[in-house]
Amino acid sequence: MPRRTQQSTRRRKSWREAGGYLWRTRKPHALIGLPIIGRHNAYVGETSSRRHRDAQHLQGSAYGAPAKDWADLDPRCYPLPMMCPNAAWARKGQEWLYIKLLLPVYNVKHNGTNPRRITPAQARAQRTARGRTRVHAGVAFNIGRAMVRLVVTLAVLALAAKIGWEFTPWA
Repeated sequence: MPRRTQQSTRRRKSWREAGGYLWRTRKPHALIGLPIIGRHNAYVGETSSRRHRDAQHLQGSAYGAPAKDWADLDPRCYPLPMMCPNAAWARKGQEWLYIKLLLPVYNVKHNGTNPRRITPAQARAQRTARGRTRVHAGVAFNIGRAMVRLVVTLAVLALAAKIGWEFTPWA
C-alpha cells in the first residue's frame, strides 16, 4: 500500500470556503429597517476561509483586532459567485470588480469614488453614538421597531386595497 503524502491528503477547498462575500447591514440611521430601503451593502471582501473571516468581522481577530464597527447593525453575509475561488489572484481581481459594482459603504480599498462611502473614523463615531444612545436598546427597542413596521405594512396594504377597490369594474 503506497504511503500518502501531505500533498495528496490535503482536501481541496470548496467554493463555500474560499471566495467572495457581501455583508449587508441595517443602515445606521434607519429606525424602521424595511427589507430593501432599510439595509445597504456594507462590505465586500474575499477570503480563502469564509468561516474564519466571518468570525474576524463580527467578533474580532485572535491577534487583538476589534470587531468591525458595523458588526452591531444586524449584518447578513451573502456569498458572491467567483470563478477560480481557490486562486488568490482571481479572487483579488473579482473583489475589485464587485467593489466597483456593488458600492459598499465601509470598504476602504478600491472605494474612493463611492459618494456614500463611510470612512473608518466616521464608522467609529457612529458606533460610539449608537452605544451611547442605545440605553433603551434590547427588547424595548426591537418591539418598538416591530410595531412601526407593522403600522407601515398595514397602511400600505390598506392603501393598495382602497386603490384596487376603486378601479374594479363592478364597483
